[in-house]
Amino acid sequence: MIATYRIEDFSSLCAIPGQFVMDRFENIGRPINMVWPHKHNFYEILWLEKGPSKHTIDHHSFDLSLDSIFFIAPGQIHELAQEEDLRGYSIMFSPAFLALGDGGQELFSGLSFMEDTYAHPALTLLPKEQEGLFTALNMLHIETKRADRSPNIIRHLLLAFLFQIKRMITDKPVDAKDNLQVIMVKKFKVLLETHYKQETRLSFFADALFMTAAHLNEVLKAVTGKTAGESIRERLLLEAKRMLIHSPLTVGQISAELGFTDFSYFSRQFKKQEGLSPAAFRKTKSLMYR
Repeated sequence: MIATYRIEDFSSLCAIPGQFVMDRFENIGRPINMVWPHKHNFYEILWLEKGPSKHTIDHHSFDLSLDSIFFIAPGQIHELAQEEDLRGYSIMFSPAFLALGDGGQELFSGLSFMEDTYAHPALTLLPKEQEGLFTALNMLHIETKRADRSPNIIRHLLLAFLFQIKRMITDKPVDAKDNLQVIMVKKFKVLLETHYKQETRLSFFADALFMTAAHLNEVLKAVTGKTAGESIRERLLLEAKRMLIHSPLTVGQISAELGFTDFSYFSRQFKKQEGLSPAAFRKTKSLMYR
């Protein structure tokens, strides 16, 4: 079973208990005997300054280069190699923290790159981008170090930092229509995360969102580049991979756990998507975590 850590499990003098932590990566107190790999129930942003290493997120490995920003979303299984040698900044915040301010979820929904961490887990900063973004990071750090730190000020400084990253990722302005689409995608992802083991019917998700299946596909395609059906299949495949690597269950038990009544159908679909049978995938990929 993969350990899941809460934001309360990490300590720092620069924290809002249960909501927000920011400090030098090397100064944050971590759980005793913290195990790797593990999951979080919060977002984390890492700004790396020293100590190149390797970061594995859901069995995909990325080389950690200096002056890169890494994004880790709730529920992702990740592992840092040589994490004791890393230097930089870590920002942790709960999904609800930003939504507590004016604008709520609608404001957070504009930060769609935080919902796409499976495909784009990192941003390599260009020299001309580093100075301006570091200024925002430093202002946030200064506020968090104050004895009278203000959650509202921290929230707004964090938003400024995140929207600067958003601007670096894409120069395309987000209009009202785009915001509504992103909000709908976020609602779809919440539904998917809750029901993916029981429901794979597109009509179920469309009905729950008071949309037609065609409109749901159109919105998902516009925001994520994938249809709703592709997103559902990818979520099931991701969970199958996680369980094959980290769970002691047999392939047949995993198939049943994910709602497949026909084991052979599960195997065919997995091999079609991954190019390997579930058993072959388990044998190959599990070596990464030994």
